Amino acid sequence: MSRSLLTLYRVDSPRLAELSAQLRETLIRDDRPALAQLLQLGAELALRVEHAPRAVDLFLVPEAEADVAPLWASLRRVAKRAALERVWTSDSPSLEGRLRAYDTLREEPEIAEAIDRLLDARFLPWFLRPVGSTGGWLKDAERSALANRMESLAPALPDEVNALVEALGGMDGDALVHDRL
Repeated sequence: MSRSLLTLYRVDSPRLAELSAQLRETLIRDDRPALAQLLQLGAELALRVEHAPRAVDLFLVPEAEADVAPLWASLRRVAKRAALERVWTSDSPSLEGRLRAYDTLREEPEIAEAIDRLLDARFLPWFLRPVGSTGGWLKDAERSALANRMESLAPALPDEVNALVEALGGMDGDALVHDRL
C-alpha cells in the first residue's frame, strides 16, 4: 500500500455551503436537468442521470462503480473549482503518519485535537469524502491557532511537518486538507 500526499486548500466556505445547498435542493426535487447543469455533465452522463430511477440513487451507489464514478468525479471537480484553492502539497508521503503519531504533537492536547480535525473526513461535506481518503477542515481561527502552536515546536518537528506548519501559517481563511481531491 502506498501512502498518498496531503494537499492543503483554502476554502471559500460560503461558496461551498451554497454549492452543497444547490446540490441538496436539486436532489430533493429530483431535478435531473438542474443536476446535469450543476455538475457540468456532458450529453452521455446527462442521459445517464435522466434515466436513473431517481437522481439521488446515483449517489447511493458505491463511487467505485463504473456507472457512477464519472458523476462523483464531476461533483468533486465542480466543488474544487468553485470553493477550493490549492495552497500547498506535501512532497512527503510520511506526513500523515507523522501528524497522527508523532509523540511531540500528540503530547499537546490542543495540537492533537486540531490535527485530528484536520484529518477527520467527518468534518467535510459528504461529497468530499471518497472512500478510504484522508481529509478534514479547520475554521480560520483554528487553523491560525494550530499553526502558532506548532510553530513553537518547530525545532522538535520533522521537516515535512514544519513545511505544513509554514503553509498553514502563511495562508488565511479556512483550511481543508485532503489526499484525494
